[in-house]
Amino acid sequence: MLDTSLKGTDLAPFSARVECDRLRFFAQVTGEENPLFSDEAVARARGHPSLPLPPTFLFCLEMAGPRPMEVYERLRVDYAHVLHGEQHFVYHRLAFAGEALHFKPRIADLYEKKGGALGFIVRETRVEASDGAPVADLRSVLIVRPPQPENGHPTPRTPRAAVPAADGDLPGLVAGPITRHQLGLYAGASGDYNPLHIDIDHARQAGMPDVFAHGMLSAAYLARMLTRRAEPAALRRLSVRFTAITHIGDEVHCRARVSGQHVEQGEARWTLALTTGNQSGETRLTGTAVVAAAAADSFMTDCLP
Repeated sequence: MLDTSLKGTDLAPFSARVECDRLRFFAQVTGEENPLFSDEAVARARGHPSLPLPPTFLFCLEMAGPRPMEVYERLRVDYAHVLHGEQHFVYHRLAFAGEALHFKPRIADLYEKKGGALGFIVRETRVEASDGAPVADLRSVLIVRPPQPENGHPTPRTPRAAVPAADGDLPGLVAGPITRHQLGLYAGASGDYNPLHIDIDHARQAGMPDVFAHGMLSAAYLARMLTRRAEPAALRRLSVRFTAITHIGDEVHCRARVSGQHVEQGEARWTLALTTGNQSGETRLTGTAVVAAAAADSFMTDCLP
């Protein structure tokens, strides 16, 4: 049972600064080909002070903070039994290499489902610049599940034909197949050393047949698909929900579909429906992105349903 009296509790604030070399490593590990995220000369030529942080990298900085396990320690939760359920980003402006960022996390909500069999931890984090101006708001939904019996080997999956692109779909992206080496590199690049993804013995003790991919690795591939089509400064929101595990050997097929247009804060914006699936067409992640229309019309218009 989660101690709901801790709902609304502030966690220890911290500051973080990332250098260009780490961003280059992250770009290399996630297959990022856009030179904006690895070449300072390109970034400056496009009006930036240094390399911009990729859209999902603020979560990596949060994981690499001085007390990444504080929320679990406070709640007396075994980290081995925690799965990442959802991740949400609201962007107020780009962040850059060399910039000091200040993180203010809190336990926003605690609740249970299935008669207490599943616990849900909602952590919210405000990221601010040195002058106190908002940079981004992060929201993580973490699922605490009971220990599971060992499952042996994964259940064989019947291959299905890949779903063809439909009207309204943006050009997709395929990454992988996922390897153990890839997961080790991503752990180092992101700071997410959850042993469920890199330690097979630990994964089996938690009831998993093997290690499996970080959900945020697939989210990074999705973000890479978006920023190769639109300027990263055009991204207003990114939300992902992890619906199933991406296994060793799986490919990650990323797709985005224009689902609507609206005006928010006086700005025209496109909404995109996002998914990732494996080579058999099985969905692994769903999500949404909101992009400023002025910076994206050139390619969105041709993809309207």
